[in-house]
Amino acid sequence: MSNPLHVAFLWHMHQPFYKDISAKEYALPWVRLHGIKDYYDMVSVLDAYPKIHQTFNMVPSLMIQLDEYTQGASDKYLAHTLIPAKDLSHGQKSFILQEFFSANWDNMIKPFPRYRELIEKRGITVPGDGLSIAIKRFSTQDFLDLQVWFNIAWFDPQFQGKDFLLVNLIQKQRDFTEGEKQAVIDKQRELISWILPEYKRMQDTGQIEVSVTPYYHPILPLVCNMELARQSDPTVILPKKKFIAPEDARMQIKRAVECYQQHLGCNPRGMWPSEGSVCNDIIPMVADNGIKWLATDEWILYHTLGVDRYSAHLLYKPYCLEVDGRQVNMVFRDRTLSDTIGFTYSKWNTYDAVSDFITRLHHIKDMLPKKRNHLVCIAMDGENAWEYYSKNGWEFLEYLYTSLSHDEGIRCVTINEYLQENPPQETLTDIHPGSWINSNFQIWVGGKEENRAWDYLYEAREALVGFEKKHGPSDKTLEAWEYIYIAEGSDWFWWYGDKHYSPNADIFDSLFRGYLEGVYKILGLKVPEGIKKPIRISLS
Repeated sequence: MSNPLHVAFLWHMHQPFYKDISAKEYALPWVRLHGIKDYYDMVSVLDAYPKIHQTFNMVPSLMIQLDEYTQGASDKYLAHTLIPAKDLSHGQKSFILQEFFSANWDNMIKPFPRYRELIEKRGITVPGDGLSIAIKRFSTQDFLDLQVWFNIAWFDPQFQGKDFLLVNLIQKQRDFTEGEKQAVIDKQRELISWILPEYKRMQDTGQIEVSVTPYYHPILPLVCNMELARQSDPTVILPKKKFIAPEDARMQIKRAVECYQQHLGCNPRGMWPSEGSVCNDIIPMVADNGIKWLATDEWILYHTLGVDRYSAHLLYKPYCLEVDGRQVNMVFRDRTLSDTIGFTYSKWNTYDAVSDFITRLHHIKDMLPKKRNHLVCIAMDGENAWEYYSKNGWEFLEYLYTSLSHDEGIRCVTINEYLQENPPQETLTDIHPGSWINSNFQIWVGGKEENRAWDYLYEAREALVGFEKKHGPSDKTLEAWEYIYIAEGSDWFWWYGDKHYSPNADIFDSLFRGYLEGVYKILGLKVPEGIKKPIRISLS
């Protein structure tokens, strides 16, 4: 069929940098656990569907944590897993009962009778001193079984159903041994070691493209110039100290490209900027580092063009963006299709969900002129949605990929593949500054807590700049700069204020302030008293 509708899936793989520098381990286990559940299988499944070409976006802060796990890195949850059950203290038992049911209860706990039995034994909800009471109900074997089940449940169902070790343990259900527990952790490290080589293998075949994000996932426009937030939201209340550090933005991009080259053996062609955040200032930086395309949200395009509603004839095509003589190609994601996969279809019957999705694509195809090849970009989180789907999304993805493979009216492409065949025909000279959320930056700046965090970051950076001017660059200042770059990551600011909830919000606060404290300690400077106090509590 001539002029098929081109569809580009962009799966964004990201985790914050969880390392607790005071404990010298990762504070949270999500790199390890999503590593055994999502990162490998999301790309390896495509071997069975050679017509399905896709783009995967890998954040360098995720890549380096995956590397460190293969080299023996640990996290607080892994440390509690490896303690022999007979040696657990009361506090360690309390932690395990509190945290080792951190999984989707319907899809990751209830399917396993012993795991379900353990959560019922603890209590679905645990009020007040409920954990202390529950501890008395748990035997040493119960704790050992819970240590094992938490780590088994996070494996992708494809491994649970095929790996000899996991199959036998799932059939066994209970009375696990310390040796079996160690074998599960060894299996996790083995699987994690396959992830990045698998992405390289699949990219080398041409079936996938791997794009990249600035190194520690900063909101580049806010790092470049905090005042840009007012261009997208004139009502925003900015921090007292105006953070302006375009040189840091350049470094985050440069380091990302270097990390990509190290792991994937070539130069990245594309970038999903953190949270789809764009502005004019970053375009020369991106182009100077060899990036050929950026992807962001459809409403960034509409604001740029002065359009106030969905417009198919504007959305489903690429643009060339030229700023200060540098050019970068731009593609804009279909927000509705992306969010429907991310948040809606998990509640539907698989066949109805896929049929609805394919119908929507053909509706788009039918409304567009036939004289050019159009592109529908679907960009979304590639890891967090799947635990809400039955069998980690496998039924949905397999039926979706089968349907797309046999649909002559649709062609699945990588973004670079499409752009090589269909260069932009229209040029923009300006881009609306904003992110994929409300086309502004209000998630990361403007609230009391977010602004306090930015002020602390500004002061720590100024202390480092002043120290380096006085004493010159050194290994000491190099380490301090690393902490600044980590603290510029978007995730710390995401969890401040009341816009999002996480039971781990206080951990994010502690990690963020820990990196700022680290800057002062490395330089031998007095740590400001404010940084020592939780930002969330100090502003309540």
